[in-house]
Amino acid sequence: MRTSVALRGALSLVFLAQFASAETPASASPEPSAKPTPAAEPAPASAPPATATAAAPAPAPAPAPAADPDAGPVVVPADNEPPALEPIPSAHDTLGGHLVLGAALGPRWPFGNLEQGKDQQDYLGAALAVTVDVGYGLSRNVVIGAWGEFDKHYSPSGCAVCSGKSIAGGPFIRYHLVQGTRFDPWGAFALGVRSTDVDTRTGSDHYFGVDFLKLTLGGDWYPTSNVGIGPYFTFDAGTYGSNVHTGLGTGLRLVVDFPGK
Repeated sequence: MRTSVALRGALSLVFLAQFASAETPASASPEPSAKPTPAAEPAPASAPPATATAAAPAPAPAPAPAADPDAGPVVVPADNEPPALEPIPSAHDTLGGHLVLGAALGPRWPFGNLEQGKDQQDYLGAALAVTVDVGYGLSRNVVIGAWGEFDKHYSPSGCAVCSGKSIAGGPFIRYHLVQGTRFDPWGAFALGVRSTDVDTRTGSDHYFGVDFLKLTLGGDWYPTSNVGIGPYFTFDAGTYGSNVHTGLGTGLRLVVDFPGK
């Protein structure tokens, strides 16, 4: 009886010892817990809200085709269409529609023959030539009109009693080279007729003929818009019957322009 009670007691102690050993890991002191995580700082008020989805990445560029070593140079077609240009307005016309009056004064020297075997220089000396012209501007460069000339010939060195006078005139066309400047260079071509009287020891002889060529070069300086002055040089050629005569002249010319440059 006592033996069974002691056996039961021993078994009870063994059971309690096993139970205590099985509970020891659970009852062991727990590991210290991790430090508390600090609270996240609030986002700034100005920060935009995060989008739900990220922006899609840009597509990668297509690779350039490999150059063909056998291909020739690449020809880029030219643009055949020229750029549009604004029209440049024409300069102010200072001659078209104008009335131009001129008067010239200067010496003239005669050459050639009055008739067969009769040289002009034997009977006519140098002359004082007075020339007038009236012209109308057809355009900014061209003037047409009429001219007239009176020559007073003095005695030549070989004939003290000889003298003479000559009257000539006809149409002309004159070309002006520039516009808008104070100096106006020009050239003129003219035709005409000429009448000459020669006084000699034995009387007076009259000659009439055609001036088939009269070339004049000159230039007018305009100190004002209406009045100009400048030099001129002239060469003329004509005939008395079958005899050819010529002349050279120079001097100063005064010109008046209406309504002005």
